Amino acid sequence: SKATVSVLNWPTCRNHTMQRSVGRLCQRAVCAGAPRPAPQPARRFASSPAAALGMRMLAAAAAARPTAAMRLQRRGCSGAAAPRTNAHLRNVSVIAHVDHGKTTLVDALLQQSGAVKHIKEGARVMDSNAIEMERGITILAKNTCVQLPEHTLNIVDTPGHADFAGEVERALQMVEGFILLVDGAEGPKPGTRYVLGKSLELNLKPIVCINKVDRTTLENIERTRDEIESLFLELATNDDQLDYPVVYGSGKSGFMSLDPTVREGTLQPLFDAILEHVPPPKEATPDTVQAMITSMEVDSKGRKEATIRVNSGALHVKDEVALTDYHQGDKVLGTFKIESLLKFQGLNKINVDRVEFGDIAVLTAPALDKLESKIGMTFCHKKNVKPLYYKPLDDPTFMVTIHPNRSPLAGDDGKLFTGPDIRNRLEKEAIRNLAMKLEVKGPDEFKVTGRGLLHLGVLFEEMRRQGFEIELSKPTVIFKEDEDGKKLEPWDIMTTRTPSDLADNVSGVMFSSNADLLDTEEQGDGWTEAKWLLPGRACIGLGSKLRLAGGSDMEIQQEFSEWRPFDSSITVKRDTGSIIASGDGQVSDYGLGNLGKHGVAFVQEGTRVYLDMIIGKRTSMMGDMEVNVTKVNSGWSKGSAAPQHITHELESALEYIQEDEFVEITPSYVRMRKRPRTTKERQASLRN
Repeated sequence: SKATVSVLNWPTCRNHTMQRSVGRLCQRAVCAGAPRPAPQPARRFASSPAAALGMRMLAAAAAARPTAAMRLQRRGCSGAAAPRTNAHLRNVSVIAHVDHGKTTLVDALLQQSGAVKHIKEGARVMDSNAIEMERGITILAKNTCVQLPEHTLNIVDTPGHADFAGEVERALQMVEGFILLVDGAEGPKPGTRYVLGKSLELNLKPIVCINKVDRTTLENIERTRDEIESLFLELATNDDQLDYPVVYGSGKSGFMSLDPTVREGTLQPLFDAILEHVPPPKEATPDTVQAMITSMEVDSKGRKEATIRVNSGALHVKDEVALTDYHQGDKVLGTFKIESLLKFQGLNKINVDRVEFGDIAVLTAPALDKLESKIGMTFCHKKNVKPLYYKPLDDPTFMVTIHPNRSPLAGDDGKLFTGPDIRNRLEKEAIRNLAMKLEVKGPDEFKVTGRGLLHLGVLFEEMRRQGFEIELSKPTVIFKEDEDGKKLEPWDIMTTRTPSDLADNVSGVMFSSNADLLDTEEQGDGWTEAKWLLPGRACIGLGSKLRLAGGSDMEIQQEFSEWRPFDSSITVKRDTGSIIASGDGQVSDYGLGNLGKHGVAFVQEGTRVYLDMIIGKRTSMMGDMEVNVTKVNSGWSKGSAAPQHITHELESALEYIQEDEFVEITPSYVRMRKRPRTTKERQASLRN
């Protein structure tokens, strides 16, 4: 009876042990039992009352999700009998929560297949972006290809952070299967749930890989496997998705096995699982050519390059094709001749004369620069236009306004600081970064929207390294209206994992930020994991407070949950005021001591400051105050001792500022300032 109740109330069930029990029961109902000549998963699933209820639950979930016909259309299939298959080819993506070992595994696959001969200790060849190497995370989805004895394997490495989910959603539309990588010690995380749900919605074939088994116990591995079963049972759109292989191993050590106790070997069991369980690409529509744009890049010469997935037919160099868009019907947006085609080979690209259905390739043509080609559009034969359906990405939830640097120090450090320079750079970014949206508000004002603070922060960090000087407003959430015209705001789910002795401190911060506690779990290793629901606007600036309360090692994961009616009673404000410079000059030792009497310093001795630059924060009072930090000691008395100092990086500065403040970034500096204002406005602000 408990199992029955759990299945019936699965979405709201909080008992994880019960979830795992029902998950194993339903899993065995599908996958276990005596072999049959013609397996019938639906009948086997209904071999017990609880399993039958589970089947009805999955049927109800499937009814609310895209139908099989819609999924066929999304994959480009017409439903015609016996479509051709590209038997020697497999397309697979690697998905996981951040830091569960995706890129390390892909590097090992490249090395053991012979695509890469040697990888330096600690290096990750797939994370080639400078910011990726510094932060140790994957930001951009990347394609690679390995040659096996009788097969070609296209692999797509994807980001694990929720802010870069747009890259994951884009990558999943290139493949037929995916490897779900889960840390054997940590188990599934919020990021695991998100990427798994997106993959199952597209009806991709799963392979589960429990990673880092050499760094944990067999008990933890079994617990992780059970939690994965529960996650599949909750997210599966049909019972076939519950039948998946599980491999165990370590990407870093370069071994995989079907036995969780094995601690040596090669990755051959994973290669075998891919070839056996991931289906080869099927031709969508035999009587035409269809190739979807899955990525857009701009090369060093400023020309567009389109990464494509060929769904039907074949493309040749110098073929004339038409650009189409499913959402604009059969309209031809332009025609052009293909200049070159390139296939991925290891870490390189090679020129080819022909690509066929199932291939992932790069297409170049001068006309791409003139046509408004975008991710999701389809290249077709100009006499037989049949564009492919492209699943729209989730809406952005954060917004930042960008201006050229308007401070007194503008132009001293960078080389690109005009409105046209900034607009040109943002337009190029919008071509390749599908999750980012650009709105030009004026010649010197640009509104940029994205998935989160990290997503936009990476863009701004890239711009400063390229020599830009820009000014950024406080990040804000995006509001929208429902059918009745009511204002809606995004709410997020935030998962915190903190040392148990600091859990109460974290709870105090979360409750003061208008968060509701959804679930909490003592993990038995001295850590406590909690799940919270809170307004998206309350998340801005929350990270620094949480790490102050829960320690620098605490883990924070945030993902979008739902849209809710705007609640004006919830206010989100900084609890202390800013200390601002009263004039231009350099910070003196005496002036720094005066600043220390009132709060925490953001500057050091010798730092150049200017009027209205934010140089610190007050420790206990609201409202701004001016301090003369350039004053030189004229007598025997010195200022107070050197104050506590905080150095703000780009993201922490964006978290700190309020609506009337800006972050000024240049190649060498991150500063904060009040918005431009008159003397009368400044005096009125200080009085208030």
